[in-house]
This record gives sequence, structure tokens and C-alpha cells, in this order.
Amino acid sequence: MSMKSLKGKSLTLALLAGAMTFAGATNAAAQDISVSTSIDYVSEYVFRGVTLAEEAIQPGVEVAIGDFYVGGWFSAAFGETSIFAGDEFDLYAGYGFALSDTVGLDVGLTYYHYPQGPGSFFGTDGGADGTYEVYAGLSLDTVLAPSLYAFYDLTLEAFTLEGGVGHSFPMSDKTSFDLGASLGLVDGDGFSYEYGSVSAGLSYALTDAVSTYTSANYGVSSDDTFVNASFDFDNGVVDTDVSDNSFWLAVGISAGF
Repeated sequence: MSMKSLKGKSLTLALLAGAMTFAGATNAAAQDISVSTSIDYVSEYVFRGVTLAEEAIQPGVEVAIGDFYVGGWFSAAFGETSIFAGDEFDLYAGYGFALSDTVGLDVGLTYYHYPQGPGSFFGTDGGADGTYEVYAGLSLDTVLAPSLYAFYDLTLEAFTLEGGVGHSFPMSDKTSFDLGASLGLVDGDGFSYEYGSVSAGLSYALTDAVSTYTSANYGVSSDDTFVNASFDFDNGVVDTDVSDNSFWLAVGISAGF
């Protein structure tokens, strides 16, 4: 499954692209219930310092009931290079709660499914169709909102540690300028590397419940984990360049209720 170990929706708490998701809440069975949806376009799908696809569309939905949340996220590559990148569908569930006025704890499980893999959903026929990952993280409600997350892929036996910071600067009642940065390390069965990324973006609230964003992102890696591929359909030739850094763009819209 190569390095597809490395998607935890990363819960990319470090990168603030799309940070302005205005979610309302209703009350049911004495619990606060909220639903958030999003759809993003990325010029390159980078996960923990690794290129998993070039252009991709990525919709997602999450439901939170009190401190418990469950969600689904999908990535579909398109364009000429989509021939090299399989689709990805992630299911995740977690529990996030406050340890104090400033410290939060988040724990959960993610299942990464690859529809083009040889197995069935959840691998019920023994095929290698996906991986399972557990995670735990701490976040601080203070300057730069620092966070530290640990991920362990049970299938690939890969450990990831990622820390991040970020800040949002209000520009008007509806617009903010968002900055974020993250550093991480990955130690897996037969591979290990370090990575980092920075992000700068603008978010705009269309309504109290709907917002859009656009961001520019730059990533670096201790290995050549970024890939730029092209395909010559006339001659059937694949041209692949690898690098230890990359730049990509993202735009999206989110809604909460």
C-alpha cells in the first residue's frame, strides 16, 4: 500500500486553510449535535509530506454529538495524472474533550479505504484494501494554538508524530488571513523521514453558516517524497520527477448547521 499509511485526515489541525467553518448547533436528547460539510480542490494532494495525487477533489462530512464525532472524507484525482492515483475514502471517529480551560485531548480511529485495491470494504475477504490508524493529540487554547498529535497505523506498523501552530488574523467581519505551520516525523516498517509545511490563506464567510477559503502551501521533506508525474498518451510513456519540496494551491467551501 506504499505510503498511503500517511493520511489521518491528518486532522491537519496545524494548517489553517479553511479554518473558518461556522457550524451552528441544535439540541437533541440533551446533546449538542452539529453537522459540517466541505468540498475542496487541491492542485496537489499532499499528506504528511508525501504526494498521493496531483489535482484532486475532496468532499467530506462530519457529525458531532457532544464531544463525540464521526466523519467521512473522499479524495478523487482527476486530469491526466489521475491514472497514477487511486481514490481514497476515509472513515473516522473520535472523542475530544477539555482537560482544563486551555488544554484539550483528542483520541480516535481512522480507516483508510482504497476502492481500486484488491480487497473488499473493511477487507472482509482478506484483501489489502485499506489500513487502520489510531491517534491521540493535545491542543492548547493559547497563542498560536499549538497542537501535538501521535498516529499509529496498525496495518502498516507506521508511527507518525506531528506538531503544528497557527493563527488567524481578522481583516473584516467576514474575512480573515490564516497562517499555519507543521513539522512531523514518520517511522515505518522499512521507511522513515521528516517533513514540514507552511500555509497562508484567506477565508471569507458567505453567511453565518457557509464560508470559503483559498490557500497557498509549501512543503519540504527529508526524502524525495513529492512527485510530479506526466503521461504521454501517444507513446504510452510515463515521466516522473521526484523532489524534496513542493508548492500547491487549495480552494474550498464549507457549511455547518
